[in-house]
Amino acid sequence: MSYLPAIAWRDALDLKIRQEFTLPVISNHGLAVILTQLLAKDEYEGRAIRPPRSGLNRDAFLSGRKALLERGALLLPERGLPQSLMRVPGRKDASPGEVMCAIDPFGHIAFLSAMEFHGLTNRLPKLLYFVTFDTASWRTLAEQRMEHELGGQLAAFQEADLPPLQYSVIKRLNGVVIETLRTKEAGHWRYAMDGAIRVTGIGRTFLDMIKRPDLCGGIRHVIEVFEEHARMYLTPILAEFNTHGGKIDRVRAGYILNERCGIERPEIDAWVADTARGGSRKLDAQAEYASEFSEKWSLSINA
Repeated sequence: MSYLPAIAWRDALDLKIRQEFTLPVISNHGLAVILTQLLAKDEYEGRAIRPPRSGLNRDAFLSGRKALLERGALLLPERGLPQSLMRVPGRKDASPGEVMCAIDPFGHIAFLSAMEFHGLTNRLPKLLYFVTFDTASWRTLAEQRMEHELGGQLAAFQEADLPPLQYSVIKRLNGVVIETLRTKEAGHWRYAMDGAIRVTGIGRTFLDMIKRPDLCGGIRHVIEVFEEHARMYLTPILAEFNTHGGKIDRVRAGYILNERCGIERPEIDAWVADTARGGSRKLDAQAEYASEFSEKWSLSINA
């Protein structure tokens, strides 16, 4: 049997970060979780760990963090990121979307930024739309996540006064303005790029265009995108509107799909039942009422 010498806990932490951590940023909380999990075991990669003399506590965390920064395993953040976040040297090429998804485990890319990701728009604004949960929901999810990731070590983690999972306010990354929207309903996303990014799926992206055209380049751009791409993605579009769309969402989308895109489908015709006869519904909710009117969809065509 070969004998492997023991390894100091700082060296084990250094190796674990360099070999296993793949995200572009790590928070103080994330680092504290990794340290807790490391010290909960007697060995790392077959080598016994020489733990800190005082055991797991805040001083050990700060000492480990300092060692990682001095060795270059982690870097202090650039402008725009708080000191509670550190960059990973090998992931400096990460996009702002990847960085935001690494910082906020509950948020996702949406609206015009999701349209860009899916290749639905040629507009490339220096702006990233990011959706996450409201304060109360975010706090509840953070508590649940800590319980899940730490399990039996949660009590020791808290007794050691280690950093909890907290929300970070990010306003700009690499010259890109981060526009964050917080809502109770921030769970409509899917993984992309091998899990590096969370983004609204194609059907949800089309639904968001109808719900918030102001965040998707404006209603005229939304119509252009529907005209160019809706036929290709009609199945997920219909499924999303039928499952998660409101009546007015289906009416607006029905008009665009039917009368602007020339798409005839029984599923779309069924949405006529969602119209409000004699009402004053508008294609663009935020624009002024227009005299042009769609009789079929009972809709003022104000775009």
